[in-house]
Amino acid sequence: MRFRERRDWAGLVALGLMATLIAGCGPVSESTRAARDDSAAGTPSPTSIATVRPEPTGIRRITSQPGQIEAFETTAIHAKIAGYVRSLAVDIGDRITEGQVIAELSVPEVEAELQMKRAMIEQAEAERTQAEAAVEVAQAAVTSAEAHIAEVQAAIRRTEADVARWQAEYNRIDQLVRERAITDSLRDETRSKLAAAQAARDEAGAQVRSAEAALAQAQAELDKARSDVAAAAARVAVAEADARQAEAMAGYTKIVAPYDGVVTRRHVDTGHLTVPGGSGDPLFVVARTDKVRIAVGVPETDAPLVNPGDRAEVRLQALDGRTFEGQVTRISWVLDQTTRTLRAEVDLENPEGVLRPGLYAYATIVAEERPDALTVPATAIVRDGGKAYCVVVADGEAHRREVELGLGDGQRVEILSGLDGDEAIAAANADSLAEGQPVEAEQPELAGATAKS
Repeated sequence: MRFRERRDWAGLVALGLMATLIAGCGPVSESTRAARDDSAAGTPSPTSIATVRPEPTGIRRITSQPGQIEAFETTAIHAKIAGYVRSLAVDIGDRITEGQVIAELSVPEVEAELQMKRAMIEQAEAERTQAEAAVEVAQAAVTSAEAHIAEVQAAIRRTEADVARWQAEYNRIDQLVRERAITDSLRDETRSKLAAAQAARDEAGAQVRSAEAALAQAQAELDKARSDVAAAAARVAVAEADARQAEAMAGYTKIVAPYDGVVTRRHVDTGHLTVPGGSGDPLFVVARTDKVRIAVGVPETDAPLVNPGDRAEVRLQALDGRTFEGQVTRISWVLDQTTRTLRAEVDLENPEGVLRPGLYAYATIVAEERPDALTVPATAIVRDGGKAYCVVVADGEAHRREVELGLGDGQRVEILSGLDGDEAIAAANADSLAEGQPVEAEQPELAGATAKS
């Protein structure tokens, strides 16, 4: 057994010697010969590397996320009052216009209430008309009383004048009787006429007081009539308010479309009893589609960069990849606790109706863009100790240079400082080059091909 093992080892050694001799007798490549010469001279051979130059290509940070189309508004249509469905004017898929009657309810008690309220308006208006007529009558009575007062006041002035005249005449006659110029009978006659004048004056005074009392009564009746008019007007206003309320309730028997859109759901048929207050299923569900929302969930890594106004491109696979340009209209600001995504919405006009709610969409949002940024390939960046470097090729040697990075899109990185655009830098595998290592830049065509690879 030991003899066999020794024999096997001897054979292997012989084969190795033969291979060495054959290799030594074969042709030697130029690079191998140069390496042997440099090794013999003690100088390392330069490493051939691909180089690129920083270019002002500009850069933008984008986030591409799946989303879906949502209607700009979706409304569940409920009945305000209980009633039976009298008629339906639309079904699912029907286009509707704002204010269009899409269903009508039968509520007899509401209709009867409306008729009663309208009758009460007529009654209140009749009472107001009657009160206004009473005002006119009372006003006429006041006018008549004022005229009567003027008349009796004139009469009292006449009677007072008569009293004064007969009083003077009596005094004169009385003096003549005392002087025995005339007989007593003439004085008695004059006294009688004076007494008659005084009685007429007193009667005129009583008539004045009576006329004044009548005027006061007429004025009071006028005031009352005016109050009755005001009360009647208030009753008319109350009746009209009650009628408006009844009309509003009657208006709820007509179900109208809130906006231009389309009916997406129908949950009732003719004769169904509606349940008010939204506690049951809605009569219809309608959607506004002249404008739609593209809802996108942005991951938390990109969420801080997305803001309203950012440009967005929406692609729809269902429409053969058709794209629509827009911008971020609004964001939720807070992230969803379950998905850890930020809701971003892109509003798109939809006049042709090709954007249907529920369709899958793919949105590309330009979160940040710098059109004149100086950039290098991402493979040219070396990271070490929390800093970033590029390897600059100068005088046949590799030298690390610290750079400040800006935006990155996965393919290229923005250089904020450290490079000015004239340098030749290692395009890839820069972390394998040592400081001061001899290098040889490949031809531009080769360098470009290497960078792409």
